[in-house]
Amino acid sequence: MVVVNRFSKMAHFIACKKTSDALSIARLFFREIVRLHGLPRSITSDRDVKFIGHFWRELWKQLQTELKLSSAYHPQTDGQTEVVNRTLGNMLRCLVQDNPKKWDEVLSQAEFAYNSMPNRSSGMCPFNIVYTKSPNHIVDITVLPKCHNSVATKMASDFKDMLENVRRSLEVANESYKQAADAHRRFRTFQPGDLVMVRLRKERHQTGTYSKLAPRKLGPVAIKHKISDNAYVVELPPDVLTSATFNVADISPYYPPDSAITEIDSSDMNLSVAGEN
Repeated sequence: MVVVNRFSKMAHFIACKKTSDALSIARLFFREIVRLHGLPRSITSDRDVKFIGHFWRELWKQLQTELKLSSAYHPQTDGQTEVVNRTLGNMLRCLVQDNPKKWDEVLSQAEFAYNSMPNRSSGMCPFNIVYTKSPNHIVDITVLPKCHNSVATKMASDFKDMLENVRRSLEVANESYKQAADAHRRFRTFQPGDLVMVRLRKERHQTGTYSKLAPRKLGPVAIKHKISDNAYVVELPPDVLTSATFNVADISPYYPPDSAITEIDSSDMNLSVAGEN
């Protein structure tokens, strides 16, 4: 489970099981997050079954914490955590290498390295923002400059090299993510009543009904109401069984067909007839 603070960018990586229910996740959240940072004002999460159930909603309602769920079939809504997930994956691949089953053993090292890395958005590392100072590393607290213990020396050296490698990996990954995202971004707004075409992604089709030759877009449909600049609710036909909420990336303006009369020159007609013969 990945938890990220939107302001400080501090992240916590918590080992858990996919089979854990909402009660177990709530206890884990209180034990690992609330005890360190207190109750959050709002929580943005995906639409996992644990986060849309009655227990989870009622718990945070009692604690006066606002729940914000991502748009259906659009994980970019929770982009902060999605980016951290990709970065965490890169770090774990670097750390576990030939022992992928030991990922949980290096999770704490990955978290420490991530939080001590300056964030591109804030320009400061999360430790600086939360604790007003950078963390002490093993190399910072070494008091034996002429240490004769080869094991201790190797441990300090390996830890320092690991932090430097992770820092370089984070810088490269963050820059590539930014460039890729900026290349496809567009700013477009719609108003209620506008006719649009909506893209039906593969995930929106019921199991067994998706076809590669099916139309990529559905429409024209009207905008029912606007949730934000990034999400809209449209009026879908009753036979389309999917969520009516679409991200702006899946919405495009509807242009009616041209009503102008097409004129065909007689020479073109003769050429066409000759070709058929």
